[in-house]
Amino acid sequence: MQGHENNGFQADSPSIPGQFRWSTVIENGVMVDGPKQRRNSRGTDSVTNNSSTTTLDLRGTEPDGESAEGTGPGRDQWGKGIEFLMSCIAMSVGLGNVWRFPFIALENGGGAFVIPYIIVLLLVGKPVYYMEMIIGQFSSRGSVKVYDCVPALRGIGYGQVLSIAIVSTYYASLMATTLKYLFESFQKILPWATCDERWAGFCIPSGGAGSSAAGGDALNSTITAAALSASNATSAVMSSSAELYYRRVVLKELDNIDDGIGLPDWQLTLFLCLSWSIVLLVLIRGVKSAGKASYFLALFPYLVITILLVRACTLPGAVNGIIYFLKPQWDKILDPKVWYAAVTQCFFSLSICFGNIIMYSSYNKFRHNVHRDATIVTTIDTFTSLLAGCTIFGILGHLAHVVGSDDV
Repeated sequence: MQGHENNGFQADSPSIPGQFRWSTVIENGVMVDGPKQRRNSRGTDSVTNNSSTTTLDLRGTEPDGESAEGTGPGRDQWGKGIEFLMSCIAMSVGLGNVWRFPFIALENGGGAFVIPYIIVLLLVGKPVYYMEMIIGQFSSRGSVKVYDCVPALRGIGYGQVLSIAIVSTYYASLMATTLKYLFESFQKILPWATCDERWAGFCIPSGGAGSSAAGGDALNSTITAAALSASNATSAVMSSSAELYYRRVVLKELDNIDDGIGLPDWQLTLFLCLSWSIVLLVLIRGVKSAGKASYFLALFPYLVITILLVRACTLPGAVNGIIYFLKPQWDKILDPKVWYAAVTQCFFSLSICFGNIIMYSSYNKFRHNVHRDATIVTTIDTFTSLLAGCTIFGILGHLAHVVGSDDV
């Protein structure tokens, strides 16, 4: 940008504040000179001649994706603003909502847990989420280099990278199990819908009449009758066929640690390799490919949850399970453990302080409205948690109805 006259002062100034390199030389009260690439300082002679140099070196990108001096392309950017929003939704909405929230809420007061959770979300969760978005977008740097402004805190960035690496292996293993279920769901008779003969006495079939053949129905009826008789006689702990299938067939869980841990299952190993291959394909072109995949990753889970919720609500006893989930236990609302659980669930569900949000927002345009996105993501995340809780406890209510128990 060319210099301009302003009351006898001439200087170079960028079009936006923040990410730029700005160098001015002040001589006799007049600013001259153009952009420089490093901080300059004059010695005693410069001070004597009433001359000094001031340089601001804040490296980054201009809003149009070009580097500050126009020397070439800068950091990649999301193709559209909606891709960043979809990516944040896909990252925040996950197992923390579907798996963890319902049972954390149940253990900490049911519906009463929602009140501390929303308070923590508004006072801590959303502000921290918004702050990380601002830091990443303003600096255009990842979770490690963003701490160059305070080198003493750079270890935080490395710690975030390490935690993400550990959590990634955890999610990859769960994804492998999910892929196994996906492939096996194409069978005519779902393997987890019926009870194995070895589970007679403590197994309840998870499938209905349409999920198994006539022979399977007869076997399930016999096993169910035996299970209910055993339950009434000895108060044995009952389990669904889906739970037993996961523990005994998928995980090959043993009854005693003395039996060893066993060898890796070759099927799960193949699905684990497939899950990492999918991750590679999504990230192969950085934000360009990840942004396109975010549409599916953000919207498809809601389609599945909605279908499961509708199905759960049509089952007998589902309403009792939903009421059990939402019914508040007001005596626990002042318990410090409940508030502690609300804080941990909020941080885990929103994925804040892991460095993901800083990294994602670093690919934004400089003037992108991140406050709007932070509000949308935190609201949708909370709504999804409640939706998933109603779905899961609707199914548990149906299971309690089948067993004949009032305790979900």
